[in-house]
Amino acid sequence: MSVNDFLKKNLNIYHIVGMVLGVGLSMIYWVKAGQFSDNFLKKSPVLMAIWGILIGYVLCDLVFNSQKRKEDENKRQEQE
Repeated sequence: MSVNDFLKKNLNIYHIVGMVLGVGLSMIYWVKAGQFSDNFLKKSPVLMAIWGILIGYVLCDLVFNSQKRKEDENKRQEQE
């Protein structure tokens, strides 16, 4: 399996939207409160951006995969 196949399988448009929203919201947080913190994660904008990317990806993945599962279950119930 190549890297391109892996990315095509695991990176959809909603993942990209979630990552962009995560970065945007984490940067807003950093500007408002994080830069004045003593925590090493909150103090660095790069680490906050990485954190935002990860959280955005995971949250969008959970939301959209749960919706797909519900749709699949509804289709199975209709077929029975």
